[in-house]
Amino acid sequence: MTKDYTDLLPLLREALKQPSELRAMLGFDGTVDVICRPVESRQGSGNAFTPFATLGDFGQRVVDADGKSALIEIVKEREKIGGNGPIMAHALSRSGVDIDYIGPLGTPELHPAYADFAERIKVHSVAEPAVTHALEFSNGKLMLSTISNYEGVTASSIEEVLEKNALIETVRHTRLCCFLNWTCLPELESIMAWFLADVLPLVGEERERIFFFDLADPSMRSDEDLRRVLWLIGKFSAFSKVVLGMNLNEAQQVARAFSIDEPISEAGSLSQALEAIRSKLGIYCAMAHPVDFAACATAEGQWAVAGPHTTKPRITTGAGDHLNAGFCLGLMLGFQPLHALQLGVLFSGFYVRTATSPRLQDIPEFIDQLRTNPE
Repeated sequence: MTKDYTDLLPLLREALKQPSELRAMLGFDGTVDVICRPVESRQGSGNAFTPFATLGDFGQRVVDADGKSALIEIVKEREKIGGNGPIMAHALSRSGVDIDYIGPLGTPELHPAYADFAERIKVHSVAEPAVTHALEFSNGKLMLSTISNYEGVTASSIEEVLEKNALIETVRHTRLCCFLNWTCLPELESIMAWFLADVLPLVGEERERIFFFDLADPSMRSDEDLRRVLWLIGKFSAFSKVVLGMNLNEAQQVARAFSIDEPISEAGSLSQALEAIRSKLGIYCAMAHPVDFAACATAEGQWAVAGPHTTKPRITTGAGDHLNAGFCLGLMLGFQPLHALQLGVLFSGFYVRTATSPRLQDIPEFIDQLRTNPE
C-alpha cells in the first residue's frame, strides 16, 4: 500500500466538470454529540489541564478505581450533530449531493443543533435525538450514549412524516440509500423488512443504485442477532447493489459470527475476510477500515489503500462516517472500488485534520498538500 493518490486526480477533475445530479436517502439515527476531553490532571482553572492522552491511560484510571471510586472531569469542547447518518449525510451534502434524511432530529421542532443541517438537507424527523458524550483521545474515542429516543424510530413513525408513495418516489430517484446504526436502533430490522416487503417491490430493480449498510459496533448484540440482520441485508441484493461498511472491530465480529478467520489490521488478512463475508452474504461489496488504511472486496477483486494518517487529529468522532461518505460518493460517481477507497480515506483524512467536512473540490488540493506534508 502507498499513500500516492495522484491517479485519482484526473477522475476528480472530470467529476467536477459535471453538474451534480446525485441524490441520496439516509437514515435512521440522530444524536446531539457533546465532544469532550477527559481530564487527567488540572493545573488551574479553565483550559489549564492535561487531558488523558490515550484510551489506555483513561482505562487504567478506571481499572485502578475498581473496588473504590473515581471522579473524572470531562471538559466540553463543542456540541454538534451526531450519529452515523447525520454525519455521513452532511459530508455528502458538502459535495452537492441532494439528500433526504429520515431520523430522530427533534419533534415537533427540530433540535437547535440541526438548524444548519436542515438548511441544506431535506429532513423528515420522527422523534427526539439521542445524546452522546464523545470522549476523545489521540488513539480513539469512547462514546457514552443515551439512546432511548431511538425507540420512536419505526416504520409507522416514518410513514407518518413521509407517506409511503412519497417514500417510494424518493427511493426511486436516488443513487444511494443508507441504513445506518442497526446496533442502537431497536426497530431498524423491522424498517428493513418493511422496505423489502412493501417499498422496494414498488420501486423496482435498479442495478446502479447502492444500498449501503453500517451496523455500528454490534458488540452488545448476540451473534444470532448479528447473523439475522446480515442475512436480511443480503436480501436487498435482489433490488440493487449492496455494500456493507465496517471498521476493523466490526469486521472481526462479523467474521466470528460466520466462523470466518478473524482478520487482523493487515491488508491481506482483512481483504480475505472481506471477500469471505461478501461471498457469504451474496452482496456486491464488503468494505472495512482500520485506523490507518481501508480495504474492500467485490466479485472482481480485492483492494487496500493506505490512509493519510496523522498523529495529531483535531477530531476523530465521525472519521469513519466521512470515510463512508467519500467511498459511497466515489461509487455514485462511477469510480472503480480502488478509487472509491482512495476518496474515502481522503475524506476522512481531511476531516480529522480540519474538523471540517471536505467538499469534492477540496480533495485535489489536499492531495497536493499531502505530498509535501504527510502529517
